[in-house]
Amino acid sequence: MSKKNLVLSKENENNLLFKPGVEETRKTLQTWLPWLYLLISSAFYLRTYDSAQVKITLVQMGGITLMGLWLSLLFSEGKKAFKKDDFVFLSPFLAYLAYVWISFFHAPYKGPSVDDLIRYTIYMSVSLIVIREFDKKAIDRLTKILTWTAYIAVGYGFLQLIDTRFFPPPREGSGIDPFIWRWAFGQRVFSTYGNPNFFGNFLVLIFPILLSQYLKTKSFFYLPVIILDALCVYFTYTKGAWIGFSITLVVFAAIYIYFFTKIDKNKILKTYAALVMIAVLAVISVVIYAKKTSMTSVPFRVATWLSTWEMIETHPAVGTGTGVFKVIYPAFRRPVIFHLEGKHNTETDHAENEHLEQMMDHGVLGAGIFYWIIAFVVFIALKALKFNTEDIKNKKPSLSAYDILGYLTAFLGMLIHNFTDVSMRFVSSGVYLGLLPAVIINLARGHALWEFHYMEESQIQEKETDVKKGLLAIVKAAVSASVLFFSYKIFTEFSVLQGALSSYSYSGEILQWILSWGVFILVCAYLIYRLYLIIISGYSIIAVAVIAIMLWPLYYFWGWFKADVHHNMAIYFSKRAEWENALANYRKVNENNKYFIMPYYFMGNVFNDRFNMEKTYNPNLGDKNGEPRNDFERAMERYETLRAMAPNYVQMHHQVGNLYMKMYDYHMKRGEKELALPYLDKAMARYDLYQNIDPVFPYNYYRRAQIWLIKGEKEKAEKEYLNNINAWKCHREGHKHESAEAYANLANFYYMTGRNKDAAFYFSKALEIDPSFQPARNALNFLTGKK
Repeated sequence: MSKKNLVLSKENENNLLFKPGVEETRKTLQTWLPWLYLLISSAFYLRTYDSAQVKITLVQMGGITLMGLWLSLLFSEGKKAFKKDDFVFLSPFLAYLAYVWISFFHAPYKGPSVDDLIRYTIYMSVSLIVIREFDKKAIDRLTKILTWTAYIAVGYGFLQLIDTRFFPPPREGSGIDPFIWRWAFGQRVFSTYGNPNFFGNFLVLIFPILLSQYLKTKSFFYLPVIILDALCVYFTYTKGAWIGFSITLVVFAAIYIYFFTKIDKNKILKTYAALVMIAVLAVISVVIYAKKTSMTSVPFRVATWLSTWEMIETHPAVGTGTGVFKVIYPAFRRPVIFHLEGKHNTETDHAENEHLEQMMDHGVLGAGIFYWIIAFVVFIALKALKFNTEDIKNKKPSLSAYDILGYLTAFLGMLIHNFTDVSMRFVSSGVYLGLLPAVIINLARGHALWEFHYMEESQIQEKETDVKKGLLAIVKAAVSASVLFFSYKIFTEFSVLQGALSSYSYSGEILQWILSWGVFILVCAYLIYRLYLIIISGYSIIAVAVIAIMLWPLYYFWGWFKADVHHNMAIYFSKRAEWENALANYRKVNENNKYFIMPYYFMGNVFNDRFNMEKTYNPNLGDKNGEPRNDFERAMERYETLRAMAPNYVQMHHQVGNLYMKMYDYHMKRGEKELALPYLDKAMARYDLYQNIDPVFPYNYYRRAQIWLIKGEKEKAEKEYLNNINAWKCHREGHKHESAEAYANLANFYYMTGRNKDAAFYFSKALEIDPSFQPARNALNFLTGKK
């Protein structure tokens, strides 16, 4: 291609001939993607279990829409879709996308990994779409919409800042934040992100984009959002964001000084040395502050990183599999984590370090491709910056140089921040993994790939046969009907999920009901209208049919949103002990999303707690084919389904052990000793499994001791009580699990076995720890004859 063809003038652009449907589809992609990013960042919905579920749904449904439209566009363009030279820029992203899928198929537990698979498929698809379809005008529009996105985020963040400083907490009064989640993180601001850490990551990555736009335009419009961004970063009180923000500023300064100033190159080393010192001091200061203000932040991360490294060592070359961290991690979790969290029924979803998790998921091969993307993008960006600022002493840098500066620093800042965080694993931040590098590539090259395809010639209009016209008309009618049908289903189902306005009383809930309907209607109306235009203007039968094909995954992931609403309702009914309603909603959760792990566990626990051994048939409880069951059978079905998906989920093994103990008691009360005894061994086997993943939980020791006592093995029972107190698997010198309850249980054992002196001693130890522990005091008084 000759150099004279490398510029596509507006006159030539307006005179280009495209195949029918091509221009409409590309315009839709260029418009929908930026607004989708605004919605992902700004939306939250408090009727779901996870307030950020709407963000996940937007990524899934919005991303699938993007992918469907893009495939339709590619089929419409035919031979104009790609040229060999295109793959120089697309190959890193295609390679990473391919490896994510390969990694998924060798993952040991695929169900919980589906979510990550879809996310990374969409992220990389965004990269491919932006590189190929987004010209300079589209990227300028994207930057403006990202700026408005930042205004929404920091505006609400600032409102929370005022609300938490000058208004009472929720239990004492109302404030200016109208939503029910106000003060959810105390005085930490979290904006529309539902979490200060995720908000912090957005603030870190968007700041250099805003700052570069201000340097580019000198417009006052950017100053308020820049100031509020920095203010909100501080008041997230997120140490990782503070480190990320500090280093991002240093990186921004380093790039700006080198390319945009006339500084003597002989002084550059001294300047960079000073910047490195600033970065090091910032990191040290934040770490010192974190250690002083939180006893858990740094130790928790270090312990998690060490466990993650051990996971990496199991499959260093190819990785364990896409998105499997939360399933595999319990087997590697260090006991100190339970002490730091003070809980045993929680799960750690991610590694607190994106780079370690990339290695764990994909091994050296996959992580190598990940870093290929980074190196490739940085190399292209620096080359472009050099080209656009080459004669800095005689003329100003080109405007695109400022854009590259902002997006490159944002990309690097996000990656740096995620050395101590996992925000990229959540959609509100993760979506930028696909967007930022693609924008950088297009800014560096000056054109979208599609523009190069038309610099020599426009598309040749093909003649349509009567047969093709007739078949195309039928396909268009069928696809249009399908779009209307699925739109109607989603609209009516959303209406049911929302409920009537009259059912809301809280002002914030009423406001969200109105906003939810407003955004929902606008988004649906826009997409239906654009799809209709694309369908009626379409030339290719396959291109039109692709739109129909994308409707199935769209509706499928709409089901995941419904599942989260039902999960929230199920928990509500569980708290009210309305078991029938709770279980009915839990069933709806897994009918809509069979990979949602938590409901299986909760349903198993409900049946476990209820333990109705009368056999009945109730489809709402999961009974099938007219076969009556009892709660033991129902609970075991749920637990085993869960075990197949996540073999060490939270306290599942302990709960199953308890269920077996209930069966032992049930049969013993009925005089069925032979039926009862096997359940003791089954219970012990599950308690063994749980002890392997959580050697800190005291009640697991008590249950094991109970079994040994039933079997008449007193020495083994004593050992269980002592192992608990001596923290035998924590491997920390001088560390013990001392509590009034632990010593009282040991003392009770000694009393039951006739060792009254030892019993009195340990009852006294219990009272030393907690003088108000009445059971120990009563027992000690009995042993010593005191009244």
